[in-house]
Amino acid sequence: MDRSSFITHEAFEGEISDVLIPRERIVSRLDELAAEIAACYAGKELTALAVMTGAMVFLSDLIRRLPLRVRLDVVRASSYPSRAQRSESVSVIGPVAFDLAGRDVLIVDDILDSGKTLRAIASCAAGARAASVRTCVLLRKRRDDLAERPRADFVGFDIDDHFVVGYGLDHDNLYRNLPDICLLRGPGGGQRA
Repeated sequence: MDRSSFITHEAFEGEISDVLIPRERIVSRLDELAAEIAACYAGKELTALAVMTGAMVFLSDLIRRLPLRVRLDVVRASSYPSRAQRSESVSVIGPVAFDLAGRDVLIVDDILDSGKTLRAIASCAAGARAASVRTCVLLRKRRDDLAERPRADFVGFDIDDHFVVGYGLDHDNLYRNLPDICLLRGPGGGQRA
């Protein structure tokens, strides 16, 4: 891999405290996840719904590894208004572009925190009479305080309850372009209370 085309967390000197998951580990795990998903949907056409904008980087890299017929659409959902660091109420904005009835749907999100976003979008897909609804997340936070949180069918990485940025994840809509998953320094980063 030509690393000269990638920015580094050093470009954000003073803002990033550490790299939690380096880009090489992300690439390796993407290969493994794609194999799991391909085995699950073998011989089927997959409808992937990206939870924008956080899932955009993850999904674009993931679908290029899937040897399947894939339909793609985006669902706008928000549960972290403005500078919030904890998921609040979920707003699902707008319908998908095509009918989900009878389709095998995979909802792809960047992070499973409270589970409110996945639950809301999965409920919409099931209500649209999808043949099956599964979920895939890049990151799943370890949260003992959320016993009723929905499970994800496919998980990239389990992480502690940190606020992370990079590889599509943001803080106040910044840092999505970092190729590694990083911890922020200061008020927005590190361990959450």
